[in-house]
Amino acid sequence: MARFLAFLLFFACWLYPATPSQTLKIVQIVPFGKSNIKITFNRKIQLNDLKQKSLSPQKGLLEIEAVLSTKKKTYRFPNKTQVQILQFNPKIVRVVISSEKKTDYGLRFVDKHLYIDIDPKDDQFPILSEKKKTQKLPLKQEQKKSSKKRIVLDAGHGGKDCGAIGILKVCEKVITLNVAKLLEKELKKRGYIVYMTRSQDVYLGLRERTDFANEKNADLFVSIHANSVPKRSSKTANGIETYFLSTARSERARMVAEKENKDDIDTMNYFSKLSFLNSLNTHRIIASNKLAIDIQSGMLRELKNRYPNLVDGGVREGPFWVLAGALMPSVLIEIGYISHPNEGRRINHRDFQALLANGIADGIDGYFAKNQ
Repeated sequence: MARFLAFLLFFACWLYPATPSQTLKIVQIVPFGKSNIKITFNRKIQLNDLKQKSLSPQKGLLEIEAVLSTKKKTYRFPNKTQVQILQFNPKIVRVVISSEKKTDYGLRFVDKHLYIDIDPKDDQFPILSEKKKTQKLPLKQEQKKSSKKRIVLDAGHGGKDCGAIGILKVCEKVITLNVAKLLEKELKKRGYIVYMTRSQDVYLGLRERTDFANEKNADLFVSIHANSVPKRSSKTANGIETYFLSTARSERARMVAEKENKDDIDTMNYFSKLSFLNSLNTHRIIASNKLAIDIQSGMLRELKNRYPNLVDGGVREGPFWVLAGALMPSVLIEIGYISHPNEGRRINHRDFQALLANGIADGIDGYFAKNQ
């Protein structure tokens, strides 16, 4: 019997040999900001997974023992720098950084992501020059700088306020909290200080949320919601949208705002609201508009590969009272239509929520890269 078991073990080992460690693959490449690129891998990436070389003073090279799952990419940036990413041979991916001047670049490793800053003059990432290429990257120093940025995340609704009820009979408040928690985790990985207006199922008034952000002296305020249409209306409305605070320019924006404002709308006179909105700080409106554009772009880039039919609802402005009291750039994200037969199911899936969180984080990174 012992011999028979030993034979079976030998046969199993021969038939199913031990698999090597997971092959490193590049699964996504996303440019953001004026001079930054995010490369996403299928597993955690570290400094020893790549080699740095200098082909000339104007040309730097990264060699990564990996497989490129996407097509060859070439990006040209305003500072006259070009980055080309290609499969050099079956085992090596090359990242070639070319510039008219001497090439310096910064690197940052965050879990499965490699961030490349090809214009380190802005000091966003640690500089890795030819002279310093043998040194380890000062990650703690970089994270300390990023951590100065404070983000307040606001999961819409909560407690007695269910929000909209989706196609799967799940309250909006549940979905928004799930997304906010994933985003909190992702932003903390990237070095930000993150506060949540609520981290459990509790009710908060609209003014409490921005009062909290102001108390924390936040740099940004991001409120997360899921859209819906009334039962009597068409169920075909879908798409992701990002709003910033201003007077509504369209009937659609006004209707969305009315839905999200219903907590306080009965206690506020319409004309006094309009007067307040017209007196808003122009600089803050412009900054919020820029933030909305970057977040909307980040979400679309992250989601479009997996969900090619995803609808871009665009960046819109509206009188959202959850944003009115914020003293910092602020946006409200409608992550999809909870009432849509397909999209309502999709936004309940954790995979979709995780990609959404990554996209929002990319947008925040892009905003700070352009607006230091």
